[in-house]
Amino acid sequence: MKNMIRTVIVAEDDPILREILLDKLNKSGLRALGASDGTNALELIQTERPSVVLLDIILPVKNGLEVLREMKANMETKDIPVIILSNSDNADAIREAKQLGVHDFLIKAIFDSNDVVDRVQKIIGGLPTKDLSTPAVVSNNPPPTAKTIILVEDDRFLREIATQKLEVEGFRVIVATTGNEALEYLAKNPRPNLIVLDLILPGMSGFEVLEKVKQDQNLKSIPVLILSNLGQEEDIEKGKKLGATDYLVKAHFSFAEITKKIKEIVG
Repeated sequence: MKNMIRTVIVAEDDPILREILLDKLNKSGLRALGASDGTNALELIQTERPSVVLLDIILPVKNGLEVLREMKANMETKDIPVIILSNSDNADAIREAKQLGVHDFLIKAIFDSNDVVDRVQKIIGGLPTKDLSTPAVVSNNPPPTAKTIILVEDDRFLREIATQKLEVEGFRVIVATTGNEALEYLAKNPRPNLIVLDLILPGMSGFEVLEKVKQDQNLKSIPVLILSNLGQEEDIEKGKKLGATDYLVKAHFSFAEITKKIKEIVG
């Protein structure tokens, strides 16, 4: 095997971005190799057995998901960590990438190349990658007039992507992974402009959170947008009956559409 510990493959068809990432990774002491299409990427993966693969979803010849499927079907490459790099906010693509076991997902328009190097080094060193696992303000210096959103979501991939997207739109984002965390934050801090609420949460369900919010005189006027994989008509009716402002099924909307809906609600 060649440089098993320190080799990184960057599968990216944008030559400028590819060269920036290769330069950053090489200067950090890693051995970085570039591929401009999916077929070339697979060839390099199979011959080099890298420590990490940075993989764009939208690639010529074979797209990133096809590369990922072939990697996972091969006993010799299935355990190589993969970080997805993409501008796609296609919920189905993100879901499949997650099911195929990717380690991380970065949005091109938002990430910093130094952050990519940091995440690669953490994977190689066996350290945990960034996880927004407790309620915290994660916006980078939002303007004083920024609207505040509490995002209640236990899925790390969706939580990070949604946070990055909303920050770019100028929102101040608070994250919570459980209903209890969200309610504790609401009890101790100024009211947010919106709660974006998953329904399937560890411990207390999203329905229970919604019910408690709407029963609290200090909180009941806060708009709540349900964002869930539960798409049955009875679930939608229950959410709206409990007071949700709107109900979006994750699989039916892109993050761009979700962001648009949030803007409509908060103004």
